[in-house]
Amino acid sequence: MDIARRSDASSRISLADEPDFMVGSLIVRPSVRQIVAGGKSETLEPKVMQVLVALGRAHGDVVSRDALVALCWGGRAIGEDAINRAIAKLRRSAEAEGSFRIETIPRVGFRLVEAGSAGIAEFPKEPAPAAPMPPRTSRRLFLATAAAATAAAFAGVAIWRRQEGAEPPPAEVIPLMQQAQIALGQDTREGHNQAIGLLQRVVAIAPDYADGWGALGNAYATTASARPLGESDTMRARALSAGRRALALDPGNGFGQVALAMAVPLRGNWLNIERALRHALSQHEDDQQLAFALVTVLTSVGRDREALTLVQRMAGVSPPQPHVYYCYSRLLWAANRLDEADRVLAEAASIYPTHFAIWFVRFYLLMYSGRAGAAIALAQDLGSRPSGIPEAEIASVLRVAQAIQSQSPGAISSVLAEYVALAHQGAGQAENAVLFACAVGRIDEAFALVEAYYFGRGFVVPDVRFSQVQGTYTPQRERLTNFLFVPPAMPLHADPRFERLVAEIGLDNYWREAGISPDYRSPAALRARMEA
Repeated sequence: MDIARRSDASSRISLADEPDFMVGSLIVRPSVRQIVAGGKSETLEPKVMQVLVALGRAHGDVVSRDALVALCWGGRAIGEDAINRAIAKLRRSAEAEGSFRIETIPRVGFRLVEAGSAGIAEFPKEPAPAAPMPPRTSRRLFLATAAAATAAAFAGVAIWRRQEGAEPPPAEVIPLMQQAQIALGQDTREGHNQAIGLLQRVVAIAPDYADGWGALGNAYATTASARPLGESDTMRARALSAGRRALALDPGNGFGQVALAMAVPLRGNWLNIERALRHALSQHEDDQQLAFALVTVLTSVGRDREALTLVQRMAGVSPPQPHVYYCYSRLLWAANRLDEADRVLAEAASIYPTHFAIWFVRFYLLMYSGRAGAAIALAQDLGSRPSGIPEAEIASVLRVAQAIQSQSPGAISSVLAEYVALAHQGAGQAENAVLFACAVGRIDEAFALVEAYYFGRGFVVPDVRFSQVQGTYTPQRERLTNFLFVPPAMPLHADPRFERLVAEIGLDNYWREAGISPDYRSPAALRARMEA
């Protein structure tokens, strides 16, 4: 891909947000502006490092001068000497390390060439076509969709397990794979970046290791779903490249197949991703990564009961990671098994007392299950508050709990107005506003918020989830559907507008093509709505 095509503001290079990568044996660490080789490091100037990242992103393709200006100088008018100086400094570093060279294409631009190769090891160009896929799979199937961020967290059974008869991975990559699993399981931007850097190191050490490439592709795709569009496109391209490399090495590699499946957004492609994951699970039936990816798909299409069965089977062998606790407690809540959900969350809080996902699911479960007073007490306990969450956000959810507890019309109207305003500031805020409106019986406002969230009707919901500081995003094409099926959203299901909504989103097509009915349409759910 010509990087000049992605030269808008959203794709400008922010060194703090760039993952580490490899050029031959050279480790490039943009966030600290260092290149490391043979145990020695060199610190580059910020613009020089930005140019190196821009050339690395291009996968060995030519990057024009205009693209470099857009990506590294924010499109400001600069003289050609500024680019020439940065290129000259990069060339001096390249000559010292011998890992790459910068090639000038007269009147066009520059490209980075790894020593002895035509491209960068960790971000390879598409390899030669792989051998045919196993029966009952297709190229379309594995290019069709992506799982949400928590789905691909590497948990439990080792993802480096190879099929019977295959060569085991080098011993030195096993600790790196384990560290990557733990980093991804934290479900944070920092954890995702760390996992990518670790897995890049894996494939640098073992370039013929198919599972390593598949794991790297999964990490890229996982990261892509929570990044702004410019970064997301880059991550998805890398996920495809790594997945294809895995399949070129091992045409039946399940992790490579899933990497390709995850390289496009989930929304609207639920059936394809489900089929891809079930095929991969037929090869690796106890693999946690694949199982939790399938859980995300099932919860996104209103199949929480089946998702709970799968999580229960996996929870006994899964390490105690935040995303496991989050999924398990949320699904127990949906099944109205509140005592069990409380026990799971108590255990989670004892291990991760200030993890944001654990704290918020505890708070919302209490608030929306008739225990607003306990939710208020949790929010007022300063020692238990989640790390990295602004005080204003805690104060905001505390006001919601107080309004629900008081049932004061004035308090409810005031807080709902506050949340509608917050929905204009972020996608995560809009999701919360929908659920709060449902919980207090303001269904018209809930549907207005949903229309804005998915379709931009009435107002446009920004891509950022909560704040720029947290650094997570839900672009329009990535908008979630799982929150439509959590317990607080149940009032939506009884309204005729909900059927029109799920049809327009594409969920109706999924249910028809899959030949299943979502939980909210089950006889038991219908009876519960009639009795409510």
